Amino acid sequence: MKKFTISPKIRKWIRILHRDIGFVMVGLSLVYGISGILLNHMNGKDPSYKVEETSLTFAPGLTREEFKQAWQSEAGRPGLNTIGETAGKYRLMLQGGIGEYDPQSGVVQYQTSRRKPFAYWVNRLHYNRVKGWSPMADMFAGSVIFLAVSGLFMVKGKHGITKRGKWYLIIGLLIPVLYILLAG
Repeated sequence: MKKFTISPKIRKWIRILHRDIGFVMVGLSLVYGISGILLNHMNGKDPSYKVEETSLTFAPGLTREEFKQAWQSEAGRPGLNTIGETAGKYRLMLQGGIGEYDPQSGVVQYQTSRRKPFAYWVNRLHYNRVKGWSPMADMFAGSVIFLAVSGLFMVKGKHGITKRGKWYLIIGLLIPVLYILLAG
């Protein structure tokens, strides 16, 4: 049986390309890695926004116009865009949020949200929601594939792909396959 070998010249170029592409991909890897962690731990909330919930008490039984005046009488509240009505309650469309006024109890509950700039932009890039980002995302994906495959051939000898490395490769390939089979 013939031993699998790669010429020293090819191995040299694999190492050079692997190193240089790896350096370029650090920034993109951080974007996708940080965003991936944020998205994996959403717990039902969008990690790109900070949501604040507020409860206030107004006089019960206010008409729309009276409520609007009462709302606008105090500075610091979000702007009131429109007031709708559903099931005897006023639906409030606010600048940066939504809310509800219950004329029976006088209770107003509303929530506002603000962007977390860093999380917002890394998630937009991760989801490919920035115009013109697709070529960069494709380049990153192709580079990750190249780095994975070229990494297989960088180490030789007893730690390389033909000896100990093949077992780690098999484990790495089995992890997603087993997960799909067992979780599905």
